[in-house]
Amino acid sequence: MASAPELASAKVTRSTRSLEEAPWVHVTPSGTSFGGETPGGGVRGPLQSLIVALQTTYKVRSTLWILVLKEFKSRYRAQALGLFWSLAHPLVMMATVSFAFVYVLRIDIPNFPIFYLIGAIFWHWFSNALMAATSIFNENGALVKRTTFPRYLLPVSRVLASFLSFLTEWVLVVGFYFVFPDAFAFTYRVIAIPFLFLITFVTLTGASLILSVLDVRYRDVYYMVTSVLTVAFWFSPVLYPVDKAPEQFRWILYLNPMTGIMEGARAVLMRGHWPSAMDVGPATAMALLVFAIGCLVFRRYNLTLADHL
Repeated sequence: MASAPELASAKVTRSTRSLEEAPWVHVTPSGTSFGGETPGGGVRGPLQSLIVALQTTYKVRSTLWILVLKEFKSRYRAQALGLFWSLAHPLVMMATVSFAFVYVLRIDIPNFPIFYLIGAIFWHWFSNALMAATSIFNENGALVKRTTFPRYLLPVSRVLASFLSFLTEWVLVVGFYFVFPDAFAFTYRVIAIPFLFLITFVTLTGASLILSVLDVRYRDVYYMVTSVLTVAFWFSPVLYPVDKAPEQFRWILYLNPMTGIMEGARAVLMRGHWPSAMDVGPATAMALLVFAIGCLVFRRYNLTLADHL
């Protein structure tokens, strides 16, 4: 019969073998369960970590999709009209702002309702995703503490859940083609629109990775984000085109990646042009910069998240 030290050693060996076979370590009141691939023992560099993260995301894409659907459905849970509110809000705002700018202030912007709607839809995705992703770890503290999984899936899931609402709002753009046909110039250049979606997604992913982990360390980050977004709205061309701003201040607007994205979308949909280099160049550069910083910040604070929740 094996001695007590031998039995303890056997248990440790079995636990170690189980741990080596999977990246998923679930700690529950009833015990610990394992499952997945063998973890590496070395410390990966930033680029290698990014590649591994992308590979892991692809492997657990079904889990990510479950998180996205959970976030998307919870947004409209217990609401009688449900998904209709995704359409009602931009529709009401378009009517209100258009009346104020066109009939009260007499602002001369051709096809202003569509001009506003395109910019507002992008802004809704940007602002809603950032606010939702910022608080994700504080709202899911128990999940982070008790389960080992790729934590970046949580903020990314909220970006993608907001993207589903964003796609829903595009029904209005398509529908208003039949109301304001002169406002649109649909050509083959609409193939540029998915690229603008991608730039926005990369920007939001990087910003969400930064803000979500900082909000764990500094609980007032969420309130700072809401305040900054209020100011950033007026520095984004939602209500006005960039050429209406004084020339010496336009470079400030282009520091905001949403400026080039909104202007590029309007160029494609309303004028039938390709987005200009001035639109997509700075927006792409800022998106990549924010994403790189987001990856580095998340890498820095990821392992200590549970200690601050």
